[in-house]
Amino acid sequence: MWAILRGFLLVSVSFAAGAVATGYFLLTRPQFMPAVTAAKPPAANAPVASTQPPPLPPKVPGSTVLEPDPYARPPAADAPEQALKPRPDEAAEIIDLLRTQFIDAPLLISQPLSADTLEELFAKFGDKARLGETAVLTPDPKQKTILQALTPQNVIYWRPADFSPRELDRLLKQWGPLLAGNPRGLIIDLRNFRAGNDLAGAAAVAGLFVPPQDVLFTVEGLNFPQQVFRSQRQPLGLKQDFPVLALVNRGTRGAAEALALVLRQKGAALLVGKNTAGEGGLFTETRLKSGRFLRLATARVSGFDGTNLLGAPLTPDLAVDVAADDDQAGYDGAYQYGIQQVAAVPAPDRGLLKEREEMDLPLDHSLTNRQAPHDVILNAANDILAGIALSRYGK
Repeated sequence: MWAILRGFLLVSVSFAAGAVATGYFLLTRPQFMPAVTAAKPPAANAPVASTQPPPLPPKVPGSTVLEPDPYARPPAADAPEQALKPRPDEAAEIIDLLRTQFIDAPLLISQPLSADTLEELFAKFGDKARLGETAVLTPDPKQKTILQALTPQNVIYWRPADFSPRELDRLLKQWGPLLAGNPRGLIIDLRNFRAGNDLAGAAAVAGLFVPPQDVLFTVEGLNFPQQVFRSQRQPLGLKQDFPVLALVNRGTRGAAEALALVLRQKGAALLVGKNTAGEGGLFTETRLKSGRFLRLATARVSGFDGTNLLGAPLTPDLAVDVAADDDQAGYDGAYQYGIQQVAAVPAPDRGLLKEREEMDLPLDHSLTNRQAPHDVILNAANDILAGIALSRYGK
């Protein structure tokens, strides 16, 4: 029964996210608004209407639905990420790494570093220093590039496994045929990105959406003199009203956060999903003798306007309230079932549900006729692009 309830919930979240997000997108990105006939000027005594758009909620709650649904239930809240504490047997190794690699090492010169003080210091470091049971910066063999047109959504979807020259060449070779289908927009999936230190690659990708020689971001750290990254490629030449959405979540870190910021600031892109990691910088990741991993910031990334990305997660323009496990299942499902399967949201057969309820029969997941999980964040992005197309072209 819980499986079918979850199916209804995911459908509700996707449609609600699309409806609210489309309105927010059109209000904050005027170039995507449909053309309107100029109105006559108001009379002399008529009150002047405010030019400020009405405030919209920055988050789409899971309980928001287009119509009452007796089967819907709020999603389980994400469990807060547990901050692992340094252990006494790790103290000496951690202290040595903090002294030699940590971005704030100069500030620790006067600090009494010991097994007793490390826990308090780690609480202050936040996202700049973290212990983990597994590595997050090493390549994931399951993470593969996905680049294709989604049908019937008529959307270009790109999930880059990295920002390598080979990855960009693949995109550029297929871009012409993909664009020939007159797509509604482009979705760049930056969730769970593992090549977090490839800032040069992030700048190369950003160059596809930004004029040449524009300042993208700056990196500076303990052993890194300030370096300004500029766009060095010929942009794709997208029209000003071509929508670009970037999908983000807690796994969006480092170079992916830098790219997401540039796409928002310079490419008029909308960020959809969940808060990013707040690890916008260069990091080292060392396996300790205990078997755990210590991740330390060595440099910070700042946007062209000074926006700090280290220790400051990016908040999406439209947050989609989906539990972390469901988000991960939808993301991983693309490799097992194909991106087209997780991008669709087939609604359960309400007639069968009603019939079974009246006959007091159990509700089962087979009523949805699918095995692939829903990718709720991707579903919401597809709904946004569909809403934009409907508002502009009536279809």
